[in-house]
Amino acid sequence: MTEPMPVPTGHAAPLPYPPPADLPGDPLQLAGDLTGAWGYQLDTPQIAYGRGPWPYHRHGKPATVRLSPDIAHRAWQTHYVIAGPAGDDQAYLILTCHDSADGNRPARVYASLDLSGRRIVLPKDLPMRLIPQAIGKAKKVLQLLDAARADRAIHARPVTADMRALARLAPITR
Repeated sequence: MTEPMPVPTGHAAPLPYPPPADLPGDPLQLAGDLTGAWGYQLDTPQIAYGRGPWPYHRHGKPATVRLSPDIAHRAWQTHYVIAGPAGDDQAYLILTCHDSADGNRPARVYASLDLSGRRIVLPKDLPMRLIPQAIGKAKKVLQLLDAARADRAIHARPVTADMRALARLAPITR
């Protein structure tokens, strides 16, 4: 007898994916739909947990990672975040906000996080209309980092987007 393998549990794994029919077909529509219950997930292979304020490591050293919204296995490129360590207790983010004043055109935003103080630092020249999006996305990254730091006390490796998708699709036999 075969049945779908459950999504890994006990990890810093966000919500299960909705059925594909429930996802919007237009990438800009997804941007508007990122207001409900969603978070970021690790979307970089071959990452392990490591010591220090930055939880993601490769070959024993802190590593830059790609994060994606956890509502779909593959997100549109404008919804990914690049995040990495920047010093002892800092991280940098490269994220995309949608600028409604410029025809909903994607705008790249560089931000930094103070991991111990849990502060978000945005560029001084960032237009006011982009600040709420940037803060909202950065807060979700902080939530993922908090969950990952708690998860590494139990697990050696984080669950990635690919692992979640494979676990959801792969049949198991008993």
